[in-house]
Amino acid sequence: MTHAHHFLERLDRVNREQTEFALSLYRDHEAVAYVLSHVHLPEGAARVALSVDDPREGPFVLVTRDGRFVTCLGRGMHHDHPVVPRPQIDALLAKVAEKRARRELAQRELRPDEEEGDLFQRVFTRGSRLAREDFLAVSAFEPMLGFGPFMSMIDLGMDALKARAGMSIDGRNATVKGTTKKALEALDRMEWGVAHLAVLAGAAERRDLDAFLDKARSIKASATFACSAQGGSTFYLRGAWMAARFGKSVIPQYKAGFARSQDWMTALDAALGLGAIGIRHASAAGEVRRIFEAYGEKVEDPKNNDEMKGNMSHAMLDAMTREAEYLDAGIKMGRELAVRISGRLPVGHPLRFATLEDVPDGVARTAVLILDGDMFDPRVQQFALTAMPTAARAAAEDFYHPREIVRAWYGQWTPEEALQRLKRFIVGCAKATPVRAAPPPGRNDPCTCGSGRKWKKCHGTPGASAQPT
Repeated sequence: MTHAHHFLERLDRVNREQTEFALSLYRDHEAVAYVLSHVHLPEGAARVALSVDDPREGPFVLVTRDGRFVTCLGRGMHHDHPVVPRPQIDALLAKVAEKRARRELAQRELRPDEEEGDLFQRVFTRGSRLAREDFLAVSAFEPMLGFGPFMSMIDLGMDALKARAGMSIDGRNATVKGTTKKALEALDRMEWGVAHLAVLAGAAERRDLDAFLDKARSIKASATFACSAQGGSTFYLRGAWMAARFGKSVIPQYKAGFARSQDWMTALDAALGLGAIGIRHASAAGEVRRIFEAYGEKVEDPKNNDEMKGNMSHAMLDAMTREAEYLDAGIKMGRELAVRISGRLPVGHPLRFATLEDVPDGVARTAVLILDGDMFDPRVQQFALTAMPTAARAAAEDFYHPREIVRAWYGQWTPEEALQRLKRFIVGCAKATPVRAAPPPGRNDPCTCGSGRKWKKCHGTPGASAQPT
């Protein structure tokens, strides 16, 4: 008698609902293989007990380490095999279902003239117009991409920096000297390709993230600086999100990077990364707080590197302490952005939001995360600091609007978009703007709009504009 037959005959040991669950596992060998590959098992364990209900009393589905079904143990039938608890099984099965849904989406996304490999090219060709459907379709193949997205992000980030350095423009004028629309488009696609690869790499599973970090140990900068170095708020927020996905294991790297940083760009990348880790991982919050508390207090006008880091540390500590308020402020800023951007659409358009209250939270969240604000502007630095908790808590797809919004709000790409980003980078680097960003005011502080009223009675009230820029 084979193992499978023995298992099926022993299903009379469990009730109908438990039988249905056990049979769903039996019919789905791919899912069982995924579960077994994502749990820690003792090296010598030949069999594994999959808990159907109580992790101590059972019932259990007994399988071999390679996923063959052995038998079903009824409640109270004890054994000496390692147990995978039911909640853990359910969580892993949910991931399997999500991966399958993305593969189905990827198949629907394919045009008649495309193959599966062509989907990945959208990361490098669609720039800021990459839609959520595109990202989800590409992410369906993430397990097969391995180190590709992470290493490509670093390489492409360096290529973008070199390309910018090779372009000559007068930052005071809108004219382009020695460059063409094709060159600007190539630069734009490189910069946004870095942004998309950062999210794709950060969306990898835990064991893959750990493997990425082993690869990154030889890199002098942080694992996310290649993204942040593109200079826009969305790039910094993606870097912070990616650091939060890496988690506690990168705290020493970001701590050291913050300590040795000699410019605001590398310091802010490290500070946002540490803050995001502290917010996303409660077990890391204490360690992150101690790192920031070691720096000086906030000063009104930072004049040196240490004072700049002290201000950043103060802002990150405030964000961690008042996370809920920051999350609310992030959504408010997103609503304001959505109203402003969609206001270009004709009255009556379904994607035109007339008031802040009309904007769904999901649309507002993405509007904040996708904004390509000029980080050389202190107001945008404040915007990014305020939005950091939103990024830390985000899902990968939150960085992308659905296709219908992308088409309605943004239309066709123009070379002026890349030109403006190039100009602000050249002018901003020449000015070497220090970070003077401040967190949102306290509830009883004067409102930043200059009305003379308290924040809580003005722009700090529910539904009020947060004045992001």
